[in-house]
Amino acid sequence: MLLERATALAAKIAKYQELANAADQAEQFQTRANQFGGVAERVTRARQALGQLVEAGVPVDFVPTEGAGYAAKAKELRAAINNNPAAINDPPFDLKYDFVDRLNAIVAKANQVMIDAWKVYVVKRADFGSDDVLSALAAVPQFRKNVAKIREYRSDIATLGNSMPSDPQVAVARLDSLVAAHNAAWADLSAEDIPGNVISFIRAAANEGAQLTTYTDSVRTWFESRNLLSAFRIRLR
Repeated sequence: MLLERATALAAKIAKYQELANAADQAEQFQTRANQFGGVAERVTRARQALGQLVEAGVPVDFVPTEGAGYAAKAKELRAAINNNPAAINDPPFDLKYDFVDRLNAIVAKANQVMIDAWKVYVVKRADFGSDDVLSALAAVPQFRKNVAKIREYRSDIATLGNSMPSDPQVAVARLDSLVAAHNAAWADLSAEDIPGNVISFIRAAANEGAQLTTYTDSVRTWFESRNLLSAFRIRLR
């Protein structure tokens, strides 16, 4: 009877040890799963975001450093695990420092490149020139309403370019709309009692730049009489 009890107790201890070992392995597997799952999700999101920017027409120049090498490491690790799941706890390289941390660094770099690319894209699309002309026109009562509207469009465009959009195509469409509204506001720039050649000169100067030949004596006299000459600069091309 005592021998049977001892045998049963030994079996229970062995079973407990087996379960404990299994639980420990399961915990280790779960830790690795969480580790890989997080970085995999971040890589996937970055890849999708890059594709969305390109599809929206935003130029992005990003090539992961040693990307092919890390892809090879992933294949090597997958092959090792398929052959023996326990290999996850004895990998062929340092999982944290040589793999996961490197992938996280690539994702961080990709996110920064995308933000910079978006900001550059917006700035180029909204290259409206110096605000000096607007500031000068704001001093003319007839132009204040138009200037306020133009400044509002510029502010909205600047806000749009300050952060990475969740949907680049929607953001580009919004940018198209704001730029068109801004340009329309300049095209509508007019005021009573202001000569037409002055209006034309102001519109051109604030956009692509006015030709020097359009800077006639009458235009100069009008600006000079209102202390607005300092708002304009001659550019050599």
